[in-house]
Amino acid sequence: MIEYEPYQDDTEFSVPSYPARINESEEALRARLTYQSRKRGIAENCLILSTFFSEQGPNLPRKIVDQFDILINTVDSDWDLYYWMTGKDQPPPPYDNEVMKMLIEFTQKRKKYRLRLCVDTTA
Repeated sequence: MIEYEPYQDDTEFSVPSYPARINESEEALRARLTYQSRKRGIAENCLILSTFFSEQGPNLPRKIVDQFDILINTVDSDWDLYYWMTGKDQPPPPYDNEVMKMLIEFTQKRKKYRLRLCVDTTA
């Protein structure tokens, strides 16, 4: 039997730079994030992020919306994001913020998640 050593990565974690959209209106920002949350890599993230933002996005304060924007546009690994949102792994400090806590709570309340398509099939 082959024994494997667990992978250890001790490299520093940094958030990639993300250009600010200075002249973007509140309406355009929320519309863009609604679209982007449905197109976020693996289907599991698509379902979690799009459902979260469609339910809570309209009432979130701008600070949380900005955190959501940075989260979905700077995390490179879809699986890291998934494990952070489901509480299986601890997010690194740049992403351990209010929106991540909300996403973790959101997924924990929906352990028996009903899958739904990320696109409107009625059109």
